[in-house]
Amino acid sequence: MMNLSRVPIVFLAMLFAFVAGVPGCNIVAPAAYAIHGPGKVDPVFALDKERTAVIFIDDPSSKVAQRRLRHSMADTASRTLLQKKVVNDVIDSRTILNAASKERHGDRMSITELGRAAGADVVIYAVVTNFSLTAEEGTFVPTTTMRVKIIDVAQGQRVWPASEAGYLLEVRLPQRPSSLTQDRARLNMEAQLAERSGVALAQLFYRHEITESAARGR
Repeated sequence: MMNLSRVPIVFLAMLFAFVAGVPGCNIVAPAAYAIHGPGKVDPVFALDKERTAVIFIDDPSSKVAQRRLRHSMADTASRTLLQKKVVNDVIDSRTILNAASKERHGDRMSITELGRAAGADVVIYAVVTNFSLTAEEGTFVPTTTMRVKIIDVAQGQRVWPASEAGYLLEVRLPQRPSSLTQDRARLNMEAQLAERSGVALAQLFYRHEITESAARGR
C-alpha cells in the first residue's frame, strides 16, 4: 500500500488531477481541500492594534430581551479580540453602556461622544436588528443580525464601511426542534446565541479558518 504521508505534494496534486478526470468521479472538492486546506476568511477591516477600542452593542428597538445578553456579546467579542491579538487594549463595554444609560430622552449622545466618555480611540458599534429564536416549519432557528460600523473618536466620524447603513452581520445557530419550549432551554439557547454573536463580531477583524466561522450555522 502506498504511504501517502511520504508522497510529495506535487505528485498528489497530479494524482488527484488524473482521478478527477475520470468520468463519474466526484473527488475534485475533497482533493482541493486535502491540498490547500479548508480556506481562510479575511478581515473586513484592519483595526489599528495600538488604538484603544470599545465595543458598543446598541439595541434601540429592544430586540434583545435582557441587558446581560448585550453585555455577553460585547464581552465575548472583546475577549476574542484580545486573545487573537487584534488590538492591545479593549475597554470594558459596561463603560460605554453606562454612559449611554445616562442619556436623557430626546438628548442622545453621539457615538463619538459616548466613545470619548468611555476613554476609547475607536468604537466598534453594532446595532442589533434581530435577535430571535424564530420557529420555521417545526424548528427553531436562533438568529442574530447586526449592522456594524467603526467610529474613529478623534476624527468624529465613521471610517468603515462606506455605507451609512453599516456592514450586515448575520449569525445563526443550528436548527433546533420547536418542542424545545422550556424556559431554561430557551434561556440557554439565548445565551449560546449571544456568545456566538460576540465571536462572529470579533471575527470580522481577523483572518480565520472558514470552519471556525461563528457566523455559519453548524
